Amino acid sequence: MAKGLTKKEMQHFKERLLAEKKKVIEEMGGLQQENLKQSIADQAGENSRYSYHLGDTASLAYGREFSMGLAERQQKYMEQIDEALQRVEDGTYGTCLVTGEPIPIERLNEVPVAKYSVKGKEIMEKRKQKGLA
Repeated sequence: MAKGLTKKEMQHFKERLLAEKKKVIEEMGGLQQENLKQSIADQAGENSRYSYHLGDTASLAYGREFSMGLAERQQKYMEQIDEALQRVEDGTYGTCLVTGEPIPIERLNEVPVAKYSVKGKEIMEKRKQKGLA
């Protein structure tokens, strides 16, 4: 088990991560339904009753791109949740993957998918800047 976290704390974070996962799944389902409705409406010509001008078309395109960007961020967050849940199962949740030190519980409360301590995050940022990560 991760240094610094009790079994009770591990269970708390596991439940929190599972609740967050459920929330993201529901949000992603809503986005998919909205995109599907828009796509069906477009294919059925429902939106063609209006005379589109360039601004309208750009607005529709922006809306779709925004939804796609949001869906991509949700997917990435879902992957982070799954990784955190795996660390709970492995007993490594709450331990920085860079320094091996415990991640402060305050940080885990703020960012339950955190895999780095603040110090570890700074090290990773420096590596990225140097092109090593």
